[in-house]
Amino acid sequence: MAKVDMARRAEIGREKRAKTRAQILDAGTMLLAERPPEALTVDGIVEAAGVAKGTFYYHFQSIEELAAAVGAKLGDSFDELLTPARLELSDPIARLSFAFTRFLEKAISDPIWARLVVQSSRAPTEFTRGIRAHLKADLTEAIDQGRLSVQDVELAADIVIGICLQVMRGILERRAASGVPGQALDAVLRALGASQPCDGSRA
Repeated sequence: MAKVDMARRAEIGREKRAKTRAQILDAGTMLLAERPPEALTVDGIVEAAGVAKGTFYYHFQSIEELAAAVGAKLGDSFDELLTPARLELSDPIARLSFAFTRFLEKAISDPIWARLVVQSSRAPTEFTRGIRAHLKADLTEAIDQGRLSVQDVELAADIVIGICLQVMRGILERRAASGVPGQALDAVLRALGASQPCDGSRA
């Protein structure tokens, strides 16, 4: 019986530590959605998280480490949004359309996530560069197929990302209508001079 109790006690301890770390991570996410890492303080983070300063340092050695964890969490959310398109859609314009639409739908449903994306775009990180790399791969394939009138892949990526971020800012400033993602996608495809996906599908 004692062994069972000790095992359960250890399990409870792990659950409590995980919950506390998640609290700090959530507070960091909320604060980083509003300001850059260099503007954060440990005091501000622990106040938002409702934990002691020593608890912060138990889980994170620095604000930079917390920011990296928030970035990894954001990167995971990108993968969650984009993986279905990369696995299921063979047409590059269909993949681009799917990703663009899902990003804006996520921005409408999760304003903190949208703020974090906009804030992160000001200082590109490994995962935001990864998103651009995937986008450029789709755009390159579409250009090679003769599907885009814009032939410069970097310019095409700038158009897609620029419109996406600007629409996200608009979503954050005012309540977005349900048709915004589709209308914004139409604007992107027109700006790229894109033809319809080969199967005629739209995200």
